[in-house]
Amino acid sequence: MRVFLLFLLLSLEAWVPLKAQQQQSILLDTMLNMDPAYGALLLNAMEYHQALVKRDVAVIKNRTSKQLRYGHSNGWVESQKQQLKNLETGYLVYHSFKEDSMSIYLPSKPPEFTLNGQLTQFGPRFDNRATLLFKATIDVSKEGKRNTYRLSVAEVWEKKSKKIEGWHLTGRKAHLMGSLPPKH
Repeated sequence: MRVFLLFLLLSLEAWVPLKAQQQQSILLDTMLNMDPAYGALLLNAMEYHQALVKRDVAVIKNRTSKQLRYGHSNGWVESQKQQLKNLETGYLVYHSFKEDSMSIYLPSKPPEFTLNGQLTQFGPRFDNRATLLFKATIDVSKEGKRNTYRLSVAEVWEKKSKKIEGWHLTGRKAHLMGSLPPKH
């Protein structure tokens, strides 16, 4: 399985921009030692972020849930349909999306509590969900006004199938860490 992940990672280098390649090489050691499903999650997330930059509607549709709630740092929330429309019309233009400090949190079992002396689980297992936390520097234009933001981001991903591309983004919330001067 490690060889498969290495092959997948190296094959991505043919189409990923240089800065993203540098990010992927940092993740290589970590990815070789992790569960392949979670390595696939990291690759899917990075592919989705670069699809925003490329305005690749097919990849965005394939990597997001129809129930997507994509929260921006200013409180604005886009649905999948709105996100696709905003990218197609140029209302939003992502110039670059650079992730760092990526961490995956897995709720492997539901919370437990004791009721009448009996240990009870509260809620369902979420083996098919993961929260991806990371810092990002995003260069984006909204209605033609360009800005670069430093964000702290939480994304919720759900595994829909056992395929490597089975992870879908269902929710996202970003918190502004700072705004950088424009690079025009």
